[in-house]
Amino acid sequence: MNNDAVFCAQGPKELLPTGLGTLTGLNFVFKDLFDVQGYVTGAGNPQWLKTHDKAQKTSPLIEQLLNQGAECIGRVQTDELAYSLNGQNIHYGTPVNPKAPDCIPGGSSSGSAVTVAKGDADFAIGTDTGGSVRVPASYCGIFGLRPTLGKISLDAAFELSKSFDTAGLFARRLPILKRVYQAITSENANTSASKVGILSVFCSKQHLQRLNRFSLSAQEHGIDVTMVDDTSLTEWMPKLSELFRTIQGYEIIAQHDAWLSQHLDSLDPAIAERVEWARTITPQQYEASQTKQAVFRDQFIQLLQSAGGIVVLPTTPAGPPKLITPPAELAVYRSELMGMTAIAGLAGCPQLHIPMLNFGLGPCGISLLGVPGSELNLINTALTLVGDGEGL
Repeated sequence: MNNDAVFCAQGPKELLPTGLGTLTGLNFVFKDLFDVQGYVTGAGNPQWLKTHDKAQKTSPLIEQLLNQGAECIGRVQTDELAYSLNGQNIHYGTPVNPKAPDCIPGGSSSGSAVTVAKGDADFAIGTDTGGSVRVPASYCGIFGLRPTLGKISLDAAFELSKSFDTAGLFARRLPILKRVYQAITSENANTSASKVGILSVFCSKQHLQRLNRFSLSAQEHGIDVTMVDDTSLTEWMPKLSELFRTIQGYEIIAQHDAWLSQHLDSLDPAIAERVEWARTITPQQYEASQTKQAVFRDQFIQLLQSAGGIVVLPTTPAGPPKLITPPAELAVYRSELMGMTAIAGLAGCPQLHIPMLNFGLGPCGISLLGVPGSELNLINTALTLVGDGEGL
């Protein structure tokens, strides 16, 4: 494995625990978007690294993990400015996907997912704006949690899009992910779902095999599985990717336009093209999209509540694309992918990816998506199905 494609040379190489707690004995890595005092956060781009100063404070999230006894074994790579879902970085290389070496690892939290999937770290922290935890978790065959918007602190971290940015977690086994989540949030609810809804919009032949496997396992464990009347979601689906991208793109320019104007040529051409498109979004389009988002969020949360609070859906359209997939094909696939990942982002909901083992599509799986604040309900429900195993 190209170590530069996974670990960041600027460090830190190690951060020792600052206390004893529920995470004593575990180690972790963190995505190159979180600040550590005395080090420069690189955001996956060498020019960003050169043009920014050392951080003046450490991310409260990293401090929490160290205080709870975890040891940090390094900072890991991200797609440039976290503005991609592929896991490819033209400057540092593409981390090798341990579960599918001829496929992309997924991004933008590529280094986080690969390090955990390879077994080099017990858990990892990443960020998820448009799928950057859920997608690499799916492609690398591990568990990944995107929490409710605002649940975990993003203070002293790189901002991509304030409406959607979340800190997220990776682990090979769900009990470890639960320990980490509880160490961060101090939550201890033991509830789990007695029923789960399936969204009919995803019941195409492409996804049916995964949903059937989930349904059989759920029923074997005493969980009722019902079809959800998702007519309203079906009407929204063709619009979600563009709606999400419009809000995200406008906020990226609002936050970073000065730097991007000077250093656009340092970016991967595909990412630079997205930046140029984002510059065309007007304030009126942004405000109109925010209004539509509020309507979607209300309707979707009502749908979740009618389903008992949790629905199941495919995390990604299929397994990971091959490394040799042409960029134009990846761009088309990205639009389909973001139509799926945008749901949780636009609604501000938590989503937990559950890997499926020995699956013909390569690494992939399904997700449990719940009402805001239901992270432990999602985790406990998944634990009912997989226990200490590595997937379903």
